[in-house]
Amino acid sequence: MHRQSTGRRRQKGTGTLLARNGRWVMRWREDGRVVQEATDFRVGTKADRSRAEALLAERTMVNRLKLRRDKLAVLIAERDELTAKIERMQAKASPLPVREMLRLAGLVDAWEHSPWRKDCSDVQRARRSARLSAFVAWAGGDVLMSAVDDRMAAEYASELGARVSGLTFNAHLHALAAAWKAVGRAEGIKHNPWAELAPKRPETHSRRVLTVEEVERILATAAGDVRALILAGLRLGLRIGDAARLRWEFFRADDSAEIKTAKTGAVVRLPAGKLLGELAASGFERRASGYVMPRMAEMYERDPSQVSRAVVRVFKSAGIETSDKREGWGRARPTATFHSLRHTFVTRAIEAGVPAAIVQALVGHATAAMTEHYTHVSAAAVLDAFTRAGV
Repeated sequence: MHRQSTGRRRQKGTGTLLARNGRWVMRWREDGRVVQEATDFRVGTKADRSRAEALLAERTMVNRLKLRRDKLAVLIAERDELTAKIERMQAKASPLPVREMLRLAGLVDAWEHSPWRKDCSDVQRARRSARLSAFVAWAGGDVLMSAVDDRMAAEYASELGARVSGLTFNAHLHALAAAWKAVGRAEGIKHNPWAELAPKRPETHSRRVLTVEEVERILATAAGDVRALILAGLRLGLRIGDAARLRWEFFRADDSAEIKTAKTGAVVRLPAGKLLGELAASGFERRASGYVMPRMAEMYERDPSQVSRAVVRVFKSAGIETSDKREGWGRARPTATFHSLRHTFVTRAIEAGVPAAIVQALVGHATAAMTEHYTHVSAAAVLDAFTRAGV
C-alpha cells in the first residue's frame, strides 16, 4: 500500500492529505481523535488535488473555528484577570486630586503666596498687587491665566500706555511679567506674554518745591490725620508710606526720630522736636506705641493711592496747581504732590547751610546724586551765599 503525504507545511487544525493507492485520503484531528476519510480524487492530477484540498478545508472548518474559539476564550480570561487586577490596584491607590486651572481672580493671592516670588517690602508688595488687580479688573476674573496670550497682553499694554506715565507703565509691565514667571511656573505656563513687551522711556519729570506761602496755605487748609501726614513729610522729609505709618515708638527721648525707610531699608535719624510740638498743638497726644495717624496707616495698607489723593485734594483746596499740561505730553503730569514735601525739606535744608552729606543721611538717599536731584536751591539763597562769601 502506497502512502504519501502532500509534503506541504500545514497549520494546526487544517488536517492533511495522504496518497493511498492512487487516491487522496483526508486525515485530521477532531475533539481529540483522529478522523480519516477517503476521496475519489486521483493523485497526480493537479485539478483533483485542488478539489481534495478544498474538501479537506470544508471538513476541518468546524475544527478550526473551535480552535480559534478556544484561543479567544483564553485571551478573554486573561483580559478579565488583568482588568480585575487593575481595579484592585486602583482601589488601593490614593485618588489624584483634580486641579482646576488658575483663573485671574486668584492671581494676586497666588502671586503673594508663591514660593518663587522675589522678596520685597510691604509697600512694594502692595503696589505690585494693585497693578496685578488692575489687569484682572480689565481682563475679567473668570479668564484662565493660561488664556492670556500675546495679543491680549499687547492690547492691555496699549490701553495702559495711553493713560499712565512711562515710569508707571514700566512698573505695571514689570509686576505682570514677574507674576507670570512665579505663578506660571506652578501652573505649567511656559510662555510669558509680558516679557517681550517693550518698556517706555520714562519722562524726566520732577515734583516742584513748595513756597513758604504755599506751605502756610496748605497747613491752614488741612486738618486731622491729613494735616499730621503733611507735617511729617514737611518736617522729616519722609516718603508717603513712611509718613503714613509713622509710629510713636520711633520718637526718642531727645526728640529725634529713628525710622527704617520702607523703600531702601536705610535707618535714618531725624530731628523731630518741631514736628512733635506741632502735633501736640493739633491735639495729638504722644504715646508709648501705636500709629501716630491710625486712619492714614489703615488707608495706606488698603490702597496707597487713596492717601496720595487725599493729600492732592488738600493742595487743590489750598489753591495750588497740582498738575501741568505741556505740549507733546499725552496727559497732564503731576507737579505738586506729597513728594513735593520731601523735595521742599531737602531744598530748605541745603538752603539753610546743612552740608549735602548730612542731608543725604537724613533722608536716606543711597547716593549724593540723588540728593542733588532733590535740591532746588532758590536764586535768593545762592545770591545770599555768594554775598556772605564776599564773592
